[in-house]
Amino acid sequence: MKRAALLAGAGLLLLSGCYRVQKPAQAQPGAAAPVTRGDGKTLRVFIWSEYIDPDLVKVFEKANGVRVVLDTFESNEAMLAKLQGGGAQYDLAVPSNYVVQTMVRAGLLQPLDKSRLPNLKNIAPGFLNADYDPGNVYSVPYQYAATGLAYNRERYVPQDTWAEIFGADDRRSFVLLDDPREVIGAALKYLGFSANTTRVEELRAARDLLRRVVAKKGFQGFDGGPGTRNKLLAKTVDLGQIYVGDLLIATEEDENVQVLLPRQGTTISMDTLVVLKRSPNPALAHRFIDFILDAENGAQLSNYTYYATPNAAARPYLDDFLKDIPALNPPAAWLADGRLDFIGELPAGRPQRLYDRIWTELKSR
Repeated sequence: MKRAALLAGAGLLLLSGCYRVQKPAQAQPGAAAPVTRGDGKTLRVFIWSEYIDPDLVKVFEKANGVRVVLDTFESNEAMLAKLQGGGAQYDLAVPSNYVVQTMVRAGLLQPLDKSRLPNLKNIAPGFLNADYDPGNVYSVPYQYAATGLAYNRERYVPQDTWAEIFGADDRRSFVLLDDPREVIGAALKYLGFSANTTRVEELRAARDLLRRVVAKKGFQGFDGGPGTRNKLLAKTVDLGQIYVGDLLIATEEDENVQVLLPRQGTTISMDTLVVLKRSPNPALAHRFIDFILDAENGAQLSNYTYYATPNAAARPYLDDFLKDIPALNPPAAWLADGRLDFIGELPAGRPQRLYDRIWTELKSR
């Protein structure tokens, strides 16, 4: 990937708990070609904008003598609406982890045939058998983003703790993500709770903490990835809560802009590959998934997107720029001991209402 082009064209796509760094628009392979249903030679993929290296697609097409058609969406909600509306048939989709079970209940997915996915062994064990899809019956990990604490070391170098924001000290200026699950989740992690808790007393503790935090003199408001990144580059704030992938453009522009993962733990959002129930070409869909799970292909994907790979075998092939950022590669122990929480789907009813009320109150202050 040409990083100069990325710097020139970076924008933001907001989605329920995850930002996407958007690269300059490119022609999508096969996007204008008509699709022949069930011909075994055409693969239709429903994916986030600019979330796969076009060169990878071309390699797959050439190696298999097929055509890949990419159609894009900008939010999980838009993806679900289109799939449930039945207006189009796709073979593969790339939903975020907390949407997988929603799709299962809606009858949108088919179980994976693991015998066709020998490269599944390349995925780090900590990313398999997650709560959002026990046994990986319906999904395999694609790319993920952790949330960290960003800073410009020419202005301030923090300790590796959420106390820099949530502690009593009010000497530092900071920005929080404009996302309810991330902000409430970070407060919960600081307090020692799960970022997906539904316990009323734990949510009340997080609410009380966040009331104090947004009342601080140093609180500079809620912002998205690019806004926080620009503030750090301009040295107008000390700290910013941010998705690690969103910060990497700034790090390349100014190596003093860095990000860390607080030792109390943080949240993580995983995007996945799923085969749709109405897939016209499920065998070809499995072949594509296994292609993405290849070690070198997995590395090429992350080298293009700047998002982290769950593919352990891909790590030796990553660009040095990505290997050298610890926050992009959380320790495996953090997955095992609960310091990394996948953002999960909240049950309907009171828990969801509590999260909504906390966020509404914070935003109104």
